[in-house]
This record gives sequence, structure tokens and C-alpha cells, in this order.
Amino acid sequence: MKKIIFVLPQLKTGGGVRVIVELANILCKNHQVFIIIPNTKIECTFFIDKKIIIQKVGQTPKNKLTKLLNLIKLPNYLKNNHNDAYIIITDPIQALTFLPYSFKNLFRFIQADDYKIFDDLLLLKNNFNLFIYKTLTKLSYKKNINFFFNSSFSYEMFIKTSKRYDIKKQIVHPSINHDIFYPPKKSKNSEKITIAYIARKHPIKRFDDFINSYNILNKKPNVVIISHDNLSNFEIQNFKLISPKDDKEIADVLRGSDIFVFTSLWEGFGLPPLEAMACGCAIISSDVKGINEYAKNNINALIYPPKNIKELTLRIEELIKNHKKRENLQKEAIKTSKEFSWEKSANKLLELME
Repeated sequence: MKKIIFVLPQLKTGGGVRVIVELANILCKNHQVFIIIPNTKIECTFFIDKKIIIQKVGQTPKNKLTKLLNLIKLPNYLKNNHNDAYIIITDPIQALTFLPYSFKNLFRFIQADDYKIFDDLLLLKNNFNLFIYKTLTKLSYKKNINFFFNSSFSYEMFIKTSKRYDIKKQIVHPSINHDIFYPPKKSKNSEKITIAYIARKHPIKRFDDFINSYNILNKKPNVVIISHDNLSNFEIQNFKLISPKDDKEIADVLRGSDIFVFTSLWEGFGLPPLEAMACGCAIISSDVKGINEYAKNNINALIYPPKNIKELTLRIEELIKNHKKRENLQKEAIKTSKEFSWEKSANKLLELME
């Protein structure tokens, strides 16, 4: 039995956290698994197995300084209490706090192009903050530890930024919980097409592109928006908005939909379209690079150039009108989704760690 520790800056609902939680849920069946975070509020809607030990390090945060101190204390806590563990870190800023320390088994899991992830300035607000972040991110790549990645695209962007040509391409794919994300029992034969869309307010997600495309359509489909974000700045009066309390509610929406649209500029992997595939949706996605791990144009998905609203509209219209093509994409999507499982991903992670 191994002691495996996932180190996160926070534990809240989000794509990167989902991957860690799902891997931990599998690994805890045969190993001692921890999720360790700086002391902060937990805001996670994902199912976390009771066998997983969640630990907070530091004082109850009262201000930004306390949060920073908790972040800095965490590596020292691990050094003193868990130096024998397999330790996996994901966040570039958090990785910086590990630079002065030496651990027996320390790993970095890259899940996106960390260097570009805040280029939209929604969180960092200005170019000076962005410059500081990018400088620190580059610095975090210098530690001589083992790296692994969620896709070939994430690896290629890491090499481009870091110039670390000594790092091997070692991939651990995100995957699907097939107990939750599975196809509908009956084939989809909707009189009026339903589109599902997961909306985020971040500019990089290009929610505006979908809205503009919808407004162009001659025949308006039903649209269900899945989101926990504040979308008050978007024109969503024509859409049904759902804020799901868990993954089961998301899967129910996807199973009740014919098409899933994904408009992001780029993704390290792009898990939502794969989950929609498992639920029997025909996928329309921008060419976000990370989805090349599973999406093949005109075979199990329709792919269009990012930001190209005209091409997105044409793809939507094509699937609304062409029932046979829509059905073929749905069938191929379900086949593709079966190739991905968290058990397989967890075993790959163990293999790379050993």
C-alpha cells in the first residue's frame, strides 16, 4: 500500500480539481490517499470517497497574508510529516513553494497551458500582474522533478515555454465516471432539437460566440445552459439555465440533449465534451487542441476554428437538419467514450510514479 498525496491550492468545483478527485476516488481503494490544501473554505460539489483523508494546513484565513502564509507552510508540513509519500502537485504558484525542499517522490501534474491560462485578465486584472504570474510560472518549471501531463497539447505547450527538452512526454488522460455519465436507455428522437452548453464567464471560454451563433440561426433549438457562474452580463433570456448540485444533474441534462456545443479558445484536455459523448450527445467543438486526444472531425464530432461564429453556426444548422449525421456522431461518440475510464487513468498514474 502506497501513501499518495494530492496537493491543491484549494478544493472547489472546477475541471482540474475534478481530475484529482476522480483519481483519488479510485486510488483510495488500495492505497492511503490524502488531499492536502492550505487552510481555506472547501467549495467542492464532486463526490469524494470517505476513505480519502482531507487535511488543511495553517490557520483559518483572515486575510490575504494568512492565505499566503498557509501556502508557504504546506511544503514544510509535508516534509516533516509525509516525506515518504508520493506527492503530486498541480498548481504552478504552489509549486514554487516546493523549490527549497527535497522529497523522495515529488511529481508535477500539468493539466493546461499554465503559462497562458490567465491571459484573458479576468482574474489577474492587469498586465503587470500577468507578467509576475508568467515569470513565476516559468520559474516553477525549473525544479528537477518528474512531470506528467493530461494531453500531448499540454506537453507541447510546456516544452515551448520551459525549454525543458529533457522532460519526457508522459500522459495521464482525464476520464469519465461511467456510473454517472452514460447514454440514455432510449434512442434520441426529439421533435425539437435540444442543445446543451456549459457556460463560464471567462472570456477564454467564448460564451459570447455561442450566443451570437444562436441569434443567427433561422430555426431556434431548445438550449439548456449549465453553469454556476454569474452570467448577468450575457443575454441568456432565451435559454434555460440550470445550476446543478452534482454531476448526476449534469449527466441528466446531457442525456436529455441532442447536441453539445463547446466554444473554448483552448483546453489542456477538454473533459466536458467527452462526458457529453458518454451521454449520447453529438459534439460540436472548437479546435481547442486538447480534444484531439479523443475527438475526430466528421467521425465522432464536428470541429470548427475557434472564434469563427459563421462556421459554428453552419455546424449547428447541419446537425439540426441532418438527423442521420447527428445519429451517427452520437453512436461514434458513445463508442469513443468507452475507451476512457478513471481506473485506466489511475493505473497509468501509478505506473508513471513507479
